[in-house]
Amino acid sequence: MSVQKEIYALKRELAARYQLGEEHHNICGRKIGVTCVEDAEALFDKLGMADPDSFEVRDERLPYWATLWDSALVLSDVLLADNLIAPGESVLELGCGLGLVSSIACLKRARVTATDYQPDALKFAQLNGLQIAGIVPQTMLIDWRSPPQDQHYATLLGADLVYEPRFFDPLIATFDALLTPGGRVLFSEPNRILGRPFFDRLCNAGWAFSTITEREGATVYEIVRGD
Repeated sequence: MSVQKEIYALKRELAARYQLGEEHHNICGRKIGVTCVEDAEALFDKLGMADPDSFEVRDERLPYWATLWDSALVLSDVLLADNLIAPGESVLELGCGLGLVSSIACLKRARVTATDYQPDALKFAQLNGLQIAGIVPQTMLIDWRSPPQDQHYATLLGADLVYEPRFFDPLIATFDALLTPGGRVLFSEPNRILGRPFFDRLCNAGWAFSTITEREGATVYEIVRGD
C-alpha cells in the first residue's frame, strides 16, 4: 500500500471515532503538521459520563494522550536539532500520545517503537509518522505496571510522564525493564511541583539524571543507571 493510501485509511478509521484537527508547530525551523483530536476536552467529558464500572473509569484512564503537550514540542525540537539519536538506533517512546516525538525520531532514521496504554494513540502515532517522516513506527501497547521483559532499547523517550504519583515507581521499573545496559532515557518534563518527588525516587532507586537543556515550557534530562 502506498504512503498516501495508508494515510487515507488511518484517517478514515480515526475519523469514525473522533473529530480530527490539525496543529502546526515550528520544530527546529521546520513547519510540522500534526493530526490531532479537534476537541480533546470532549474526551474528558465523555469519560465523565461513562459507566462507572467500565475499565477506563475504574482505572482512571484519563485521555491525556489526546493533547499535544509543550514537553513533547520541546523534546521534538531538541531531537531534530541535535545528534542525540543516531540512524539505526533502537528507540522506544513511552506514552507516545499523538506520536510527534516518535515521528521526529523516525525523521532521524532511528528504529522507533511508539508505545501507549491507549490503542487509538498508537493509530495517531502511525498516522503522524507517515505524514511527518513517511515511516510507520512500530507500535506496542504498554502498561507501566507490567512492562515487557523481553524487549530492550538503547534509548527511551518520554515527554510529560510524571503527572500521577501512583505511576512514579512503575515508570522507573519500566525504564529498568526496557533499557539495554548502558542505555539512557531522554526525558522532557515541565517541572510541575507534583513531579518533583519522581526525581527523588529515581535517585533512591539508583538512577542519575542530568540536564541537557532548559527551554520555555520544559526541561530535557538525560537519565541513566547510576554507577
